[in-house]
Amino acid sequence: MPYPGTDPHGMMLETFYSSATIDGHEGALVVKRNYGPEGVTVDEVLGAPEEHLGAVTVMFMREAGYDDETGNWFYAKYLPDGSLDQNPKGMSLAGLVGKNADAGCIACHQNAGDNYLFTTDADMGTMMME
Repeated sequence: MPYPGTDPHGMMLETFYSSATIDGHEGALVVKRNYGPEGVTVDEVLGAPEEHLGAVTVMFMREAGYDDETGNWFYAKYLPDGSLDQNPKGMSLAGLVGKNADAGCIACHQNAGDNYLFTTDADMGTMMME
């Protein structure tokens, strides 16, 4: 069910938790649908999600050693057409976005605690494939 959000993700959000195997790497997967504009309601999103979708953001927990300092999370931000979003300098928003920076995915999510997630305190490292 959509719930109220905030920048940089969107004014209304849907978050999904799962596990996945991507390029041979098994890990926790968090997918967030980011809706807008400001003032959008749950009913508007439910009635016409494609009209309000601003982006899809993904966090995928890679294997230990990918980047232990940042919880081994891989980040990506996709536009509604499926293409990778870019920052104002033209850098694709995928990978260790914002590591050692003042802004970006890691710069923000490192403030969420040990699991790097604001939406749950669950230990995502224990998610198993079904």
